[in-house]
Amino acid sequence: MVKGAVLSFTFLLFLAGCSTRMSLPPPPSPAMVEPSFDLEEYLSGIPPEREVVEEGQKGEGQSEREEKQELTVKGLAEEPGQIGTEVWRGEEEPERRANHLLSMHRFSTEASEPRIPLPDLTLKEIFLKQKRRLFATLTNTGDAPFPMEYGGLSLYLDGRLERRYALKSLTDHPHLHPNESLTLPIPFSLYGRKEVEVRLETSAEQRESNPENNVLKKILEGAPKGPDLVVQDLDLTEDLELMIYLANLGETDLRKGGTLRVRIYLNERKISDFEHFLADELKAQSKTPYVLMPPYRISIRGIARAKVSISPKSRMEDVRTENNVLERRFIIFPFQIGGREREQFSFFIPRSSSKEEEPARIKMEVRWEGAATPLKFSLEHLEDGGGHFDLSGRSPMKVEWPLPPGPVQGESRWRASLTNLDERRVEGHLIIQHP
Repeated sequence: MVKGAVLSFTFLLFLAGCSTRMSLPPPPSPAMVEPSFDLEEYLSGIPPEREVVEEGQKGEGQSEREEKQELTVKGLAEEPGQIGTEVWRGEEEPERRANHLLSMHRFSTEASEPRIPLPDLTLKEIFLKQKRRLFATLTNTGDAPFPMEYGGLSLYLDGRLERRYALKSLTDHPHLHPNESLTLPIPFSLYGRKEVEVRLETSAEQRESNPENNVLKKILEGAPKGPDLVVQDLDLTEDLELMIYLANLGETDLRKGGTLRVRIYLNERKISDFEHFLADELKAQSKTPYVLMPPYRISIRGIARAKVSISPKSRMEDVRTENNVLERRFIIFPFQIGGREREQFSFFIPRSSSKEEEPARIKMEVRWEGAATPLKFSLEHLEDGGGHFDLSGRSPMKVEWPLPPGPVQGESRWRASLTNLDERRVEGHLIIQHP
């Protein structure tokens, strides 16, 4: 009996527990967050990544639970070198998105615009020639030609402005084309060791793609001031003996009594080596040459190559030594022409290089006995028909003519003619001299 009562009581407790579980309310569903952007913005190509940030309860004693929703737009700052993360909160998001879209539109518009080709002058090198003369090499590394009339060049020595030049005054090239280089001679002589700075300047009418490469600075050392002895010319006496002309191109005089060592070569063979004492003072920048005669006769006949080298005993008597050697080729034609007759002579001359600062020249002289008898001298360049001229006169007749440029190893053919304009027979020499 008692056992039955216990079982009944236990069953009633079980039923009460089941009814209690079934009456419990269901757990609340998570809050739904509606996106703050519409479909058109999402399809515009820049959909932001959004995430919900929930804050927990605020501390003990507070009965209500407050929820905050933050819309976070992540930029590309997770990769190095990109824009940092921006956080848009509440009502600020539409305005920030509009500014972001506007900046992206400007960027895409600028990227789509075509780039205007511009020149870019670059100073590649500054250097000295003949130990004093200053040169600068320019290169156009841009995409468009540079008009030389819109440029200038400023020269600074040890940080101090020395000279300004217009580029068009330094060259006859009207433009410097892309990938073209040009070496400009700057009319300035450098003395001693200096810090040389060259700056390129362009006018406001002409833009450059990169003006940062328009300055070049370098330490250069020019020859100091002093005498500058030079072998100026070679010539022949009436008996066809060699004569040497010296000059002083320096800034100071070369004293009288100085000692010079002279070496003479004929057809690559040294035939004379002697010392010469200056009988006169060689004035600086004097146009009057100093004539030097070898102590014994050196005659020139036929075709011969003569070379003369001089060197002063003291280095202080010559600040430049590269112009102390002169080499000339002589071609000598003897002739005898009867009355009203003509004689022709053909010869070859090496072409001058187009890179030479001064064009080489051919010197011609006609000498004959009987100064009263006139002759006609004609010269013709046979290859291109140029260089033809006629000259009439009495002995001696001298003429100089520039050699046509061409390959350094090439030769050009010439023809000279002598016509006797009198009835009397004449006898003499046609002397041709060239480098």
